[in-house]
Amino acid sequence: MTEATLFDEMAKKYDQDVADGDAKNAFPFAGYDRVMDFIASEIDHDPHLGKVRILDLGIGTGNLESRIKPEKFDLTAVDLSEKMLEIAQMKLPNARYFCEDFRNGLPEDIKNDKFDLIISTYAMHHLDFQEWIEYVHYLSQHLTVFGKIFIGDILFMTSQEKTLCKNDHAREWDEDGHDHYHVYEDLLAHVCDHLSVSFLKVSYCAGVIILENYHECREYFNQTAEKTLKFGK
Repeated sequence: MTEATLFDEMAKKYDQDVADGDAKNAFPFAGYDRVMDFIASEIDHDPHLGKVRILDLGIGTGNLESRIKPEKFDLTAVDLSEKMLEIAQMKLPNARYFCEDFRNGLPEDIKNDKFDLIISTYAMHHLDFQEWIEYVHYLSQHLTVFGKIFIGDILFMTSQEKTLCKNDHAREWDEDGHDHYHVYEDLLAHVCDHLSVSFLKVSYCAGVIILENYHECREYFNQTAEKTLKFGK
């Protein structure tokens, strides 16, 4: 079974499954609503933001943007699952959708675009550590000046927190080569210098990483241009 087929099968029950998991404080969705509410609130209530261009990678069923006033954003969304996107489109009919795997880089039609906000929730744990770092660097090239990346996911502040969670939830733990549960302290040391990075711990297994673009940092990208990232080839 392909990943796309798996997520297509999950689509019908996805919203209910994550809601039930969160309500029971069960791994991996404990804190799901708070992750979504935090990011949505940051966008909806920021007095400095007018209408913003948002790119959502792994949008799923559109749970996050459906919490934001429609007049606040212009949405471009990418997801591997056609069925997930069909549900998202019912909630958010005015968005632009691409049924593609974001891990392969941005779709051809938007590969040269820049966005005020790039969002990914419960999707980037499909990248291993090095892929995660490289992908954040790649996405930073698609931010406007002072643009932000919000990553809400299964995330831990420290390795000790991750170990405790793994011990407590060994039966549900799925870090088997397909899923990768990252630690903020480890990621922080490898994020490029032109990004300001902060972390909000939401539950014992969920958090939000916020990365803000200081400037265009052309010198940084000139230095790294020779190391072609696999995303965007």
